[in-house]
Amino acid sequence: MTKNKSGTTESTVDQTIEPGADKKIGANAQADAGTESAGSPATSELQARIESLEDALLRAKADYQNFQRRATTERIDAVRYANAELMRSLLNAMDDFDRTLAASNDATLDAIVAGVRLVYENLQKALTDNGLEIIEARGKTFDPAIHQALMQQPSDECAPGTVIEQVTRGYRLRDRVLRPARVIVAKAADDGGQKADTKTDS
Repeated sequence: MTKNKSGTTESTVDQTIEPGADKKIGANAQADAGTESAGSPATSELQARIESLEDALLRAKADYQNFQRRATTERIDAVRYANAELMRSLLNAMDDFDRTLAASNDATLDAIVAGVRLVYENLQKALTDNGLEIIEARGKTFDPAIHQALMQQPSDECAPGTVIEQVTRGYRLRDRVLRPARVIVAKAADDGGQKADTKTDS
């Protein structure tokens, strides 16, 4: 018991702490907290969630790799067999050729011509069914996108710039020109009566 300056009596407590004891107390508190945290339901739930996400990530990665392999295989097959439908449609024309050639020794000229005509019609149908179109040229206005002018020729009957003769038929596949039609184009009649301009477009 001690007296203070005002005369009242105070009780004192010995505050002496063993050296290093505070460190031991802190370490024990942290260990207890870690033990409680590791064993808590929230921690177990988080760990399970992490494992579930890792598993889902691995599955997604495997699925993507499989998709890439399938896409590559399908792309290669699409290029390799792109003309399969066209080839199939040409088989009828090939059969007609075979029959015409087989019968050519004993057949009359008219029968051979009829066979060749049948082959031509089947071949034209097969190409048309696969998107091939004939480019109309004769009587049309010259269009450099689909016509190739071989020469110009004076004409009294057609306006200048009109196709007056088709030398070679042109074709396009849907909206793409495969081969322009080679044509002769009308120009104004010359006073001197010259018939043709031999200039060609390459």
